[in-house]
Formats: sequence, structure tokens, C-alpha cells
Amino acid sequence: MHAFLEILFMTAVGAVIGGFTNYLAIKMLFRPYKAIYIKNWRLPFTPGLIPKRREEIAKQLGEMVARHLVTPESIEKKLLSPGFRKETARWMADTFLKWLEMSWTTPQIAGFFKADLSAERVQNGIKEFIRTRYGEAKQHIAPQTLEALLPEAVIKKAEEKIPVLADLIIARISEYISSPAGRTKIEGMISHFLDDRGMIGAMVKRFIGNTSIADKIQPEITRALQEPGMKATMSEMLEREWNGLKAKQAGELFPDLPDEEISGWLEKNILSALPVERFLDTPVQAFVARYRNKIEEEWIPVLAEKALHFISKNVPLIIRKLQMADLVRQEVESFPIERLEGLILGITAREFSMITYLGALLGGLIGIVQGVIVLLV
Repeated sequence: MHAFLEILFMTAVGAVIGGFTNYLAIKMLFRPYKAIYIKNWRLPFTPGLIPKRREEIAKQLGEMVARHLVTPESIEKKLLSPGFRKETARWMADTFLKWLEMSWTTPQIAGFFKADLSAERVQNGIKEFIRTRYGEAKQHIAPQTLEALLPEAVIKKAEEKIPVLADLIIARISEYISSPAGRTKIEGMISHFLDDRGMIGAMVKRFIGNTSIADKIQPEITRALQEPGMKATMSEMLEREWNGLKAKQAGELFPDLPDEEISGWLEKNILSALPVERFLDTPVQAFVARYRNKIEEEWIPVLAEKALHFISKNVPLIIRKLQMADLVRQEVESFPIERLEGLILGITAREFSMITYLGALLGGLIGIVQGVIVLLV
């Protein structure tokens, strides 16, 4: 009986020592969190293993993640996988549909980006744009000839109309000469001519009279206008004038344009034609809603595809810019050791408990062996 109790006692002591040793070893992985000093002497095994090797662990973990876990190839493979592309397109479509349910005006969207897009500001911007473009257009056009400015088709059409214009001018002159007003004008011109000739002119007026001379001259002028050569002469005159006009610069044709009045007229008419306030007060969704199906079914899948391809091509650059190894290292170093301990123990609690029990079991077996050896000796 005494031998059995001695073996049982040694077994219990061995089990307690073995279990406690393993339990203490597990705890010493994390604790103490900081080194313990007695005056200038640092207590051995302080701090714990993980706190002591924290920087090395963080560095190794960062390199492992960057080299073997989060690699450009793995990310690119994930981005271009059919499932991920489908999920991305679906997410973009859902986001678009949620956005359509909102009522955001253009000024509200601009305000989100800290920009001012009030009606007054937009109108002032349009006015400034018109003034600037008018000035630029004038400077661009002024040194150019009319022939260079007008399209070739317009010039050709104008030249084709010269004979028609000559006929029209001759017809209008003939019509005027044949009219009572034309006859009166001829009489006045004859009277003025004879008056300038002094006594001889007075004698002619007395013997012949203005009316008689006008009656003779009026049909002669009309007959002269109807002659075939008159049309050719008129056409030649118009062609000379047209050729001279084409060769002139725009600045010569319009030397004294009232720029302020013209730009003001343009501003007034363009702004009156543009419903700026109504446009700004209308939610953007109202303009987009009509294209909802096209955007959701055609544009978004294409946009998602293009975006993922663009990102996948630039993954190596993105990872290099992120400095993944340093990022992981910094995060691990800044992670509170208490939370790290709780996280690891929460995951491995069952395994650590089994290690503790294994230590107790081995300690107990060693105690039995020691007890037997003591009895035999």
C-alpha cells in the first residue's frame, strides 16, 4: 500500500510539473509584454518570445505576404476570373440603380466636390467663353481673304449667279427708266445739265424743252439696256468687283466692327436659347433614366471589363507603389500585442490545451517510471 501511494504521489507531481511547464511555455510565447528589470539587470526570458521578436516576425510576415500570398499574378488571376468580372458588373449595376433613385442636381454634385456651379456662375462662364471665342475667331479670320474663308462650293455658286445678277440689275434699271419716276428723274437730270451750260442751255430749253428731250432719251436708254452687249458688260463689271472682293482680307471688309455690341448680342441670344436654370434644377437622374436599360445591359458590362483589364495590367505597379511588404510589417508592428495574443489563443485554444494535457500526461508517465525505479532501488 505504501509503495502504491508513493508511485501515485510521484505520478501526480510529474503530471502537475509537466502540465504546468507546458502551460508556462505557452504563456511565455506572449508574456511578459515588456522586459522586466531589477535595477540594471534584465530578467531572463523577458519579454516573451513574440514581443521580443516582433520586428523580425513583422518583417518576415511582410515578405512572405508580398512574395507568396498577395502577388501580382494571383491578383490579376482573380480580377480576370469570370466570376469576379460578373460580380463586379452586377455591383456596378446595383450601384447605378440605387443612384437612379436619388435626386441629385448638377449643383449638388458639384458641391459634393467642393465646386460652385450656380446658375449665375454658369451664365458668367458662358459669357466669358463667348467673348473669348469671338475675340479668337476675329483674330483668326481678320488676316484671311474672303476666298480663303468661304467654302469652294459657295464661291462656285456665287460665280454661277453673276450672269443671273447681271440680268436682274439690267431688268430693274430698265423697269425704273420706263416708269414715271424714271422719266421724272431723266427730266430733272436734263434740266440740271442745261442749267449748268449757261445761255446756250437756256436757249435749248426754250426751243426744245425738258420734256421733249426726255421723251427722246428715255426709250433710247431702255433700248440700250436691252442690247446683248449690255449683259456681257454688266457681267464683266460684276466679275471684276467679285474678284476684287474675294482678294480682300476680312479685316479690310469689316474694319470697324463694334466688338462689344456684337459679343453682347451673341451673349444675349445664346443665353436666351439655353435654359440654364431649368437645366441646373433638373435632377441628373432625369436625363440618365431614359438610357437606363442601355447603360445597365450594355455600357456597365463593357465598363467593368475595361476597368478590370486596366487594373490587372497595372497590378505590379500598384503593388510596388503600395510597398506591400512594408505595409504588412507596419500593420503587424502597430498591432497591439494583447489583441494579437487574444487572436492567436482564440484560434488555437483547443490545440494549446491539448499540449498542456500532453505535458501533464508525459509528466505523469515520467513520475510512474521514477516511482518504479525508486522502489526497485
